[in-house]
Amino acid sequence: MGGRLSQLFERWFPKAEPDLRVGMLGLDNAGKTTILYQFKLERYEDTLPTVGFNVENVRCGKLLLNIWDVSGAQPRTRTLWQHYNQNIRAIIFVIDATDVRRLPRAKDELHWLWCRPELATAVYLIFANKQDLPGALGAEQLVPLLHLQALSKPWAIQECCAINGMGLAEGLQQLQQMLTCSRGKRFSVTCTIK
Repeated sequence: MGGRLSQLFERWFPKAEPDLRVGMLGLDNAGKTTILYQFKLERYEDTLPTVGFNVENVRCGKLLLNIWDVSGAQPRTRTLWQHYNQNIRAIIFVIDATDVRRLPRAKDELHWLWCRPELATAVYLIFANKQDLPGALGAEQLVPLLHLQALSKPWAIQECCAINGMGLAEGLQQLQQMLTCSRGKRFSVTCTIK
């Protein structure tokens, strides 16, 4: 009886299956998990450093995104990224815009992702996080520092603040536009970045 009841329930109220799988990556302490929970809960949630990954479904317009927040780029976790990247349609790469010292490393990680064959159809949203802090670099300053103009896939950069949510909705709108325009396309992988 219980099995039959659950079948009827599922027929009347089908589970919403995520439309797209999204990877949220970046260096440790960039604000990935805080952004994920701003998307999900629409409020600031105090978080701990991620060990492994967090997964949440987030509504983005008409799309339901399955977002995988993977712990920061460290030698032991970077090798795991390629396993999380299977069937990914978008990458949200989060940068601490105040951490100028680690920008070259963030650039290297972003370009490493760009060259991954399993991400040949992915689009990229770069969040320049921590804009509420003094000394945060803006989007225009980060484009040349991250060598974004040399990249051949669709990308957008959005200034944001994970704590108060500023810029996050605009970033999701840009992501949705890129996904709509690029649905099913494969992009050439150009990996001759300085």
